[in-house]
Amino acid sequence: MGSDNELIRLEQYIERLLSGYAELKKEKQNIETRLVELQTENEKYKQELDSLDSDRGLMRDRVNSLIGQIEQWETELEEVEGSDKSSADEGQEDDSEEDAEDEEPPAEKKKKADRGAKAQKKLFSG
Repeated sequence: MGSDNELIRLEQYIERLLSGYAELKKEKQNIETRLVELQTENEKYKQELDSLDSDRGLMRDRVNSLIGQIEQWETELEEVEGSDKSSADEGQEDDSEEDAEDEEPPAEKKKKADRGAKAQKKLFSG
């Protein structure tokens, strides 16, 4: 009888071991499934990040292009204003009182306004 009890205890112990093994095997399978899901999700996020980086690069290039256009526009305005001032200084007369009486704005201001409009049109059309 003593050996029967020991045999029963051994059977119960082996059953618990097998049950624990089956649970661990199931848990391992669940973990592997979850790992595959996470890897798929990670790959999706990597692609999204690459897309955002690409978009950011395009936006940076566009902003740099706009900045370049603005700088070119400013340079052109400075050159034009510089040449206008030198030509205005050469052709300036002492009839400043007569100019003040005219109701129309001076031609120089009209030219500057026209150049500004042209520069803006060029900036935003390009």
